[in-house]
Amino acid sequence: MSEVKAQTGGASLESAPVLTEHARNSRLGRQLLGHIVFLVLFSIVTIVPMNDPHYETFTLNMRRIFFHEASILQIQNATSTGPRFTDVNSVGFLWKWIRGPFLSTVYAQDWYSGSSWDDEDQGSIAGSNIVVGTVNLRQKRVRSGTCIIPEEFMGANDLDDCVSDFSPATEDKEVFGPFFTEPEWATAFAYAPNWHEFHGSLRSYTPGAFAIELPAARCMQGTVQVSCMTKAFHMLMDLESTGWIDHRTRVVVAEVSVYNPPLNRLALIQAVFELPSSGGIVPYAHVWTSTYKRYVTTNDYALLGFELALILLVVFDILEKVVFYRLYKGESKRDRKWDILDSVFYAAFIVAIACRISAHNFLAGLNLDASLAVQSHLNGAMFWNGVSDSATGFAAWILWLRTFKFLQEFSLSRPILETLTNAAAPLTGVCVVGLCILLAFAHVGLVSFGSQIYDFRTMGNAIVSCFTFIFAGMDYEEFRVAGAFMGPVYFFIFKLFVVLIYVRFFVVVVIDAYRQVMDQTRGRWSFSFPPLKALADDLSRWWYEDKQGSLESMGGKGALAEKHRTSMRNVMAANDASAVSEHPLTHLDAREMYKKLQEQIDGLENHVDTRVDMVEKMFLTTVAPLIETLDVLVRQQTDNAALSAVRTANK
Repeated sequence: MSEVKAQTGGASLESAPVLTEHARNSRLGRQLLGHIVFLVLFSIVTIVPMNDPHYETFTLNMRRIFFHEASILQIQNATSTGPRFTDVNSVGFLWKWIRGPFLSTVYAQDWYSGSSWDDEDQGSIAGSNIVVGTVNLRQKRVRSGTCIIPEEFMGANDLDDCVSDFSPATEDKEVFGPFFTEPEWATAFAYAPNWHEFHGSLRSYTPGAFAIELPAARCMQGTVQVSCMTKAFHMLMDLESTGWIDHRTRVVVAEVSVYNPPLNRLALIQAVFELPSSGGIVPYAHVWTSTYKRYVTTNDYALLGFELALILLVVFDILEKVVFYRLYKGESKRDRKWDILDSVFYAAFIVAIACRISAHNFLAGLNLDASLAVQSHLNGAMFWNGVSDSATGFAAWILWLRTFKFLQEFSLSRPILETLTNAAAPLTGVCVVGLCILLAFAHVGLVSFGSQIYDFRTMGNAIVSCFTFIFAGMDYEEFRVAGAFMGPVYFFIFKLFVVLIYVRFFVVVVIDAYRQVMDQTRGRWSFSFPPLKALADDLSRWWYEDKQGSLESMGGKGALAEKHRTSMRNVMAANDASAVSEHPLTHLDAREMYKKLQEQIDGLENHVDTRVDMVEKMFLTTVAPLIETLDVLVRQQTDNAALSAVRTANK
């Protein structure tokens, strides 16, 4: 009794019922069916929308069009060839790329067939992609005098206007350059705080910028309509001549938004050029894509129905757990690790839904006629879509990991799971030692090769690189060039201690745990899955009681079976209680004995059911016809006696 109270949190049997092994397996079976249904629906909702190859092709084509192909710009009978995006390494090349390949892509003049566009056709890219809003060019600047200069160089004239790398503390927000009265130049030399944040390959950048909007529709010069490409070209020439990009500029962004009607997709294209204090230019390209209207076709609304079904299943699962653990308090401790995993899944699922709704709200407020609104809303939608996709991916990972809750009940997968369980403790020690070794090699690599090898440029990159070297190998020649002595020494020591010794030690621990499991359980496992068996038994019992309920009123099988079940349960319960009182068993032994006794009860119940079936069949095939025959003979005898009495009376 003390063991039962311990399982129920100290409560009595009357206040906290104990969950039998059969009932637990039956619940696991129901959870398994619900898990399979949820997994199928979740896979449909997450895979089907992303399984369209046109979405990936759309993103890939945008990258190819803007960042991989040099084009020829023709303005006023002058031909200029721009550099490739990846070849931009100076401010001069930066201006040539923006005026050349970038402008010629945004303001395309010809169809794919080579024929020239009319004025009303301009504003499209590759024929089926429409430029929305305007083209933006913006930069972030750093204040002068932000460098820490040693005293030995304080008198150098070329260091009087030294600027450091970009940070929120060193950002320059003051007006600079010439003064223009035209409205399109309003924010080119004056700081505008409402521009959205962005990121490059070196760092992320806060909101706000010095920006200018280039035209993307029909353009007017006074009362005369001119080519938007020509006007944008001259605006860029003016920016270059006025020194808009100088030594205080730390990043320049060229940005354009594109809509593809056949795919119902939006794309935000960003060309980021970072100008670090080390010199040169680091180009970084990014293409964000998102569905504009999520629910348009019949298939989209079908997916909406599946999404609502997923929400209902999650709500139902949470309510079921709350009711179950209020009834069986002791089970909450038994399944605590799985409950924690479920809680993490619920949190990721809710975050994904909330972010998806936020992205939808941003796109719903999209104004295609206002450039700044387009960029701000698109950036917000892309951000929340990215967070939603990450949360959905994490939820998918947790959902598949949750499958192990049911696999541990499957006899054929149990050896693998028990191996991992037994190896968890020694593997923890191995991982701690391995982490120390990895940090040591990363530290040595950073100090020795940080300025020579790109993979060791920071401590984080060094750690990732050392971990990658374990599986992908190392380039000996790269280390030899970086250090004539230290490079080969580092290479061979890493190969010896990490690849040849440590990795194999890791494998040995897992193999040893597997051998122990196989030695302890050899011949004990068979092909069985108790949750499904218990669920099948419950379904068959429900079906039988529903179809054969009429026999219970006749004192037939139902009453007889229930009588035998009640008797056997009372006997086995008495035996169980006496056995536990006579033998000082442990909690695990008692649970094992209870499990075996429950299996015996189930076997006896099945035996009783079989015998009852035989009696019923014998009654229906043998006794019932005899009774009917006797009934006919009795009626005939009665009729003959009555006929004789009538004849006698007539005489």
